[in-house]
Amino acid sequence: MNNANLDARRTLLAAALGLLAGCNASSAPGGLEPGPACGLPPSPLAQQFEVPCSERSDPRLAAMGDEDIGLASELGLPPGRYALPDSGEPTQLVVMFHGHQNDSCSWRNHLREAAARGAVALAMDYTGQLDQEVEGFGFIENWGWFVRSGAADSITAARYFMERYPSITQVINFGASMGGNVSGYAAYSPEALRADCAPLWDYWIATEGVHNLTEEYTGARALAPGNATAAQAQLEIEQENGGTLEEVPERYAEITNVAHAAEMAYLKGAVFVHGTTDQTVPFDQSRQMTDNLRAAGVPVHLYPVVPSDHAWEGDATEPVMGVGLEQLYAILGGATVADGETPVPNP
Repeated sequence: MNNANLDARRTLLAAALGLLAGCNASSAPGGLEPGPACGLPPSPLAQQFEVPCSERSDPRLAAMGDEDIGLASELGLPPGRYALPDSGEPTQLVVMFHGHQNDSCSWRNHLREAAARGAVALAMDYTGQLDQEVEGFGFIENWGWFVRSGAADSITAARYFMERYPSITQVINFGASMGGNVSGYAAYSPEALRADCAPLWDYWIATEGVHNLTEEYTGARALAPGNATAAQAQLEIEQENGGTLEEVPERYAEITNVAHAAEMAYLKGAVFVHGTTDQTVPFDQSRQMTDNLRAAGVPVHLYPVVPSDHAWEGDATEPVMGVGLEQLYAILGGATVADGETPVPNP
């Protein structure tokens, strides 16, 4: 893309975000006090670019292909990928949040499927998440636990597409694994607002989500001496928060979803899907999130997959992701969330 087109698109993004500066904050999630203006800071322009999915080491990613997938950085946004529906006036937007050591490459099939059902669909890569050599771990693809930048990037991109398509009225938040942590934080971020300062999100779906970061961190730390994966997660979480849990407890609390259910009381509904024998993110984290949101008045449907360990987010045939995607497509088709619990047998 030439510089003139990129500058024009960045100008459009800046104008879109500028509309938010004068809205009233009375309905804002995240505990904002009402005031004369939302006072949202300008979002940064893209400073990082997408890694080609063909360069990833996982052969499952190369098999997906890039057909009908756009690059968010070419729109002047932070890195990520998106798919557009045939309609020039879509009414729905789906924002997908990837999990640990993944990026938007894992979501291309899901993006295309959501777009085929009429929605604008996007998944961001989280600014700061990079392939790098890490002392003690070697070369790591997609290093980092970037909850804050992942939420900010996703909100920025959602605002862009809502300005580009004023016909959008419904926005759905879908996260998997670590992406459950990121998507949850995005759900109660004070920046998660529409142009009229109404909450950005309508529904939240999370599969095998990290909803209790404090528990996830302490569990990883306990296993770290004999488990390289746990040691990596421990270090990444400490880097995201600027220290250990004991050193900066308030930083951990800030991005521990279960502690912020009251700030998500505006949601029209939430769906959680989780394997009951998950050895990476314990099932109880989805149970905690369910209970806390229900206490805040949000209808929640919990789908325990019995039994199932942790699943890869790119596989729509695996029961945990499969059920989550089925519920997403049901909402895209006009369904709402009925409070309840439905165990799903995994043959």
